[in-house]
Amino acid sequence: MELRHIRSFLSLAKTLNFSRTAEIVHLSQPALSLQIQALEDELGIKLFERDRRKTVLTPAGAAFQREAIGGLTQLEQGIQNARLAAQGKVGVVRLGFVSTAGTYLIPKLINQYREKNPLVEFSLRNILTADQGPMLEEGSLDLGFLRMPFNTGPNLEVAPVHQEEFVLVVPSSHTLARKSGIRLGETANETYVLYDRPHAPGFHDLLLKILNQAGVIPTVSQVAREMPTLISLVASGAGISLLPESAVKSSKVAVTGCKIRDKIPGSEIAMVWRKKPGPAVVEQFRKFVLANTGSKPRMDTN
Repeated sequence: MELRHIRSFLSLAKTLNFSRTAEIVHLSQPALSLQIQALEDELGIKLFERDRRKTVLTPAGAAFQREAIGGLTQLEQGIQNARLAAQGKVGVVRLGFVSTAGTYLIPKLINQYREKNPLVEFSLRNILTADQGPMLEEGSLDLGFLRMPFNTGPNLEVAPVHQEEFVLVVPSSHTLARKSGIRLGETANETYVLYDRPHAPGFHDLLLKILNQAGVIPTVSQVAREMPTLISLVASGAGISLLPESAVKSSKVAVTGCKIRDKIPGSEIAMVWRKKPGPAVVEQFRKFVLANTGSKPRMDTN
């Protein structure tokens, strides 16, 4: 059963006029008559009664019209959805992100993207850096947003999408909190709380490298795998910490982020994805993020 025959039938069932319908569907009258005849032969029923004065639907034709309208509507919607899916305009993007990216970067990107792509949905999960790599590799995650450095391995690509300064996080009552800026060497006798290495080894090692280059070998009283937990530990007096500035800005506990006068690298958030192209909806969002942040893919093996 051909779709064009169904469309011609529905048009004729509406006008009940072969001449007018032929114009609407851009056919000659004989060609239209042949289409209707072919449809009737395939169905094994008579759809129209026709004489020189008028054309009317048979009871069978009226019943077929009701069903055909619903079926054609569903089919056309399916065709439209398929086209949108092929263009990356509909579907689900599964995003994993570290907590600090979830407070400002991810909402900003999604809101901007949805302005022109309202049918795209996002499945959002707060996932530790160390867990994102395996999930991307196995395909249970489409895109990851994590703290650098990160060892991509042979199957993943990475592009930094945000950079910010590190700050020294101290209790608001600490003497260092009253200074306009500090050098890390001033913290040599302080106790630290640090990010737990197994959950972000590259990030943990970067922090130690920064401190060691400033002549600080930190005494560590506590480790944690989430930045909000580290900040709470700082507020409780368990120690001080070195963290990205955004982690402090979103905190509601009594801590202060002190500006660091040493020349140290910034903290980067990167987007990571599989080299093998994903569904169109994922590829379109990935390209949007890169274009929106002015980023380019790079390999990172730190």
